[in-house]
Amino acid sequence: MYYAKYMLHRDDPPREFASEEARMKALNHQVRPAADVARILDKVQVPNILWGTMAAYLVGDWRHYNEDIQFLVLDDLIQTASNALFAAGFTTCTDPGCDVVKTVKNDYLIPPVHFHIQALYPEHDVLRLYPKSSHLWWLPDFGTSTPAADDPHLMLSNDPRLPPYKPEGMSGPWTELYPIKILNRSSFTEAVLLLCFRDFDHANGLYFQWLDLINAAKMHPEGITLRPKFQAMWEEFTLPKEQLRRRRWEPVVELMKEMRANNELPPPPRINWFGTVEGAERARAWF
Repeated sequence: MYYAKYMLHRDDPPREFASEEARMKALNHQVRPAADVARILDKVQVPNILWGTMAAYLVGDWRHYNEDIQFLVLDDLIQTASNALFAAGFTTCTDPGCDVVKTVKNDYLIPPVHFHIQALYPEHDVLRLYPKSSHLWWLPDFGTSTPAADDPHLMLSNDPRLPPYKPEGMSGPWTELYPIKILNRSSFTEAVLLLCFRDFDHANGLYFQWLDLINAAKMHPEGITLRPKFQAMWEEFTLPKEQLRRRRWEPVVELMKEMRANNELPPPPRINWFGTVEGAERARAWF
C-alpha cells in the first residue's frame, strides 16, 4: 500500500525547491490546517497530539500530496474538542453512509468524530478525532503546556531539535506556524510498531496504515533510538540491503510474536476490513 500511494503521486510537486522561501510556502500551505486545529484545541484546554501521515512529515517522509488530518485527544474530552471545532467553523459529519465510517475496506480506525474540511481548506479532505487510548494506550495523559526539554515522548512541531529538511525525507521543523504537540521521532516509531504488532494479520486491516508509517520512519532511521526491547530489532530492520543476513521483516515478526505470547498488547479493534468472515479467512486474517 505504501508504494502504491507513492507511485500514484509521482507527478506531484518536486521534493526539491528553487528556494527556501518556496519550500516553506509549500510546507506551510500543507500543514496550516493542523496548526489551526491545535490552536483551537489548546485554547479550550483539550490536550492533543497530531497523528498519522502528516505527523510523519517530521519523522522521515514529507509527501507533497495532502492526506487526511488526524488528532488524538484525551478520551474524555472528545466531545469538548468536537464542540470547540464546530464553534470555530468545522462541520461535524453525521452521515451514516459516509466512507469515513464504513467498516469494509477502510484501513483507518473509525473515528468517533470527523469533519469534512474542504470548505475551509480546499486541498484537504477529512479531519479525524480519536481518543488517545485507541492509538497510544501506553502514553500517560498529558496537558496543553509545552513539553519539557527532557520529556521522553513529546515535543512541538517547531522544535529546533527536529532534523532539518532533507529531499525525499523529513520536512524540517514547522517554524512559521502555531506549534503542534507531536511524538518525538523515536516515540512515534515505537507507537507505530506497537500498533502494527497489535493489528497485523487481524481482520480489521488497520495494519495497512501502520506498515505505511513504519516505512516512513525506516526511510531515515538516523537519530531514532528505541527502548532496549525494540532497539536491536530496529537496527537489524533498518540495515542497508547489502548488509542484511535474513529477510528484512523477520526481526519485526519475531518481536511481535514474542510480545503477543507474553500478552503485552491490547486486543485489536474488532472490525472486518474484508467484509465477510470468508474473505478474511482467505487472506489469512483473524478476529
